[in-house]
Amino acid sequence: MYESVVNVVRELILGAQDHGRRQEIVESINESPAEFKAFLDGIFDSEENHTEEKTLVLDLVDFLSPILGMEVVRRAISDSDRQTRIRGFQAAYRRQFDTLNRRVLEVLQDSTECFEVRKWAVHILGGTDPVEYAKYLRKIMRDPNEDVRVRKEAIYALTNASSNVTIGAFCALLGDTNVEIRQASAWALGKVGTDVSVDCLLAALEDTDEIVRDWAIRGLRDSDNTRALQGLAEAMKILDPAHQRQLIRLVVEKRSEVISRAIVELLGTSDVEVRKLAAWAMGVSPYPPATSELERLLDDDDAQIREYAKKALERLGWANPTDFGLMI
Repeated sequence: MYESVVNVVRELILGAQDHGRRQEIVESINESPAEFKAFLDGIFDSEENHTEEKTLVLDLVDFLSPILGMEVVRRAISDSDRQTRIRGFQAAYRRQFDTLNRRVLEVLQDSTECFEVRKWAVHILGGTDPVEYAKYLRKIMRDPNEDVRVRKEAIYALTNASSNVTIGAFCALLGDTNVEIRQASAWALGKVGTDVSVDCLLAALEDTDEIVRDWAIRGLRDSDNTRALQGLAEAMKILDPAHQRQLIRLVVEKRSEVISRAIVELLGTSDVEVRKLAAWAMGVSPYPPATSELERLLDDDDAQIREYAKKALERLGWANPTDFGLMI
């Protein structure tokens, strides 16, 4: 029976292309659980190299019954071969086998395990039982001695089942010394989109890292929270020119009254690059109350500003008097 099952699996993966035939073969394996488990014992418990057979079985795991699928995954996540373990954890994530979580946790706690395995372990625990494992995942993401890649994965995993405690932890991580953690936390706060996250993201607008500010701006922009948009508008007035330009680029297409008004105010700034970007923004998102300020910019010392102002006015239906032989 061992050889027959091996041949069935080989035929399924290597030769069978027709969906109907694949289903037929899967059903034949599902109807022979004892024989299939014996086959698994033969390839996973043997001292011989059965890498090819393990690969074929893991390619099949998504089509097996829950019981047989879990039998494959249970063996694969503890296999001595790293690639087999990785694929086993990927399958466990797809199939959401929460009965294996204790073993998954043990693997995650092993700091010598490779990143790819630990990454999938994080997402299995965060996806199958976030209430049970949230505390441990928060511990990981706060630990400065932990692999920063694993810390980031813990942040990503917890955004799918956030609580007030988790959101508070995200906010605290905006003060982390590692810029990658601050970036991931700003992204996470934008994704969860609560009133608490708005306050934290507004504070992150002053971060020294451009990517952190980017995620903070995007999170506030996309939150559809009036206070978030008002906060962006206020920040646009007080931040330094480099931050102002970044804000304009990221919020211009929001087409919000409060954002448009803030950009209009920057049409009169002394910084040439900010003024130029504000004029460009008025062409991207036309705003009728900006007409008088744009007309003033037609006499600006900077040629590109004059051109942007003219294009913005044309989008508002403004007609250039010189087109009719008139003097401006």
